[in-house]
This record gives sequence, structure tokens and C-alpha cells, in this order.
Amino acid sequence: ATHATQRGSIEVRFMRVSLRGVTSGVGPSLRVPRHSRPGSSRLSPPLNRNSSVTAIRPLRTLLGGLFGLGAGGDANMPDVPLKKTESEWKELLSSEEYYVLRQKGTERPGVGEYDSFYPTEGYFTCRACDNPLYSAESKFKSGCGWPAFDKCYKGGVITEVDSTMGMRRVEIMCGNCGGHLGHVFENEGFTPTMERHCVNSISVKYNAGEPPSGLEEAKAV
Repeated sequence: ATHATQRGSIEVRFMRVSLRGVTSGVGPSLRVPRHSRPGSSRLSPPLNRNSSVTAIRPLRTLLGGLFGLGAGGDANMPDVPLKKTESEWKELLSSEEYYVLRQKGTERPGVGEYDSFYPTEGYFTCRACDNPLYSAESKFKSGCGWPAFDKCYKGGVITEVDSTMGMRRVEIMCGNCGGHLGHVFENEGFTPTMERHCVNSISVKYNAGEPPSGLEEAKAV
């Protein structure tokens, strides 16, 4: 009985430590690794899209059981102009792109393709449907570990309140296909718009040319 009790205590302590380790790296509002903080002289690790996305899958599976996170798919997508079946999206997107864009996954901080990329011209589109989302000028360095934008093209981004993980966040999605981009945080004081669009690199694609004419920028919330 004594051995069983000791083993049970060890297992409980192990679970507590494991959960602290799991939750410390999930979500754009939590701790940022040292290499991605402002003023750091260390370089971000090289892009490895597979590891940056797939490494979070076991964490989301565990958190899904704890907090009731859905698996994504048609039931969780808004009513948008471009509609495809999930089978069609799986054919169009890589497994990592599908996981983030359609199942609302999250990249690990500091490893995304565009995290430390600050172009002076061009624009960003949805990786799934090429819908214009952000100008290059709207991207700024926030130090959060994910690409940050302070405004978007009107109609390019839509929002929805996300109450998963025991907190209230505003999810941002492509206004054309409903693909998950990330979340927008307000009143942090980074720029005059008082918005920080925290976006997964794998959800967007950079275009070096001129954006389509007639686009106007505005806040999302």
C-alpha cells in the first residue's frame, strides 16, 4: 500500500509538471522565448515549418481534452464567400497549413517564416485563397513571437469572439475563405491603432508587388 501511495504521488507530481511545461508555450498571449524578445541579439532559429506546427499538435490534443477545444472543420467556420468541403481543403493545403487554417492550430512562437521579416513594400494575402489581408506597412515588431500587424484591409479580415482555454480572445479569420489567422489584441499601446493582429506565418503569404487597387486599411475591431 505504501509503494502504491508513493507511486500515485509521483504520477500526480509528474502530471503537474508536464502540464506546466505544456501550457507555458501555447497561445500568443503567453511567455515569449528569449530569442524573440525585442532587443535580443540572438537570431531566431531557421524556419522548419513541419516542426513549428506539428510540435504543437500533441499539446492541442491534450488541451482539447482539458478545455473542450473543437477539432475545427465546417461546423466552426463562418459564412464566407469562398466555400469548399474539408476534403477539398485537404487536397489544396499541406497538412500543416490545413491544421492551422482549417483546424485553428497555432505555430510555436519565434519560428514562423515571417516572424522577423519586415518588408518595406508589398502585402500579405491568405495562404489558402490569396485574399489580400495586410499591407507591408502595417507589420511591426511586437516581440510576441508571431507576426504582428496593426490594421488590415477592409473586409479582408473578419472576427469572432474565442472563449476557449478559459479566456476571452478575438479570433481573426480570412474574410473570403474563413481560414484561421490568429487573434487580435487591443489597447496594448504598440501603435496608434491600438490593435495587434497576432498572426500565424503559415496562414499568410507575402507578395512583393503592388496590392490590388482600391484597397483601404482599417482596424478590425
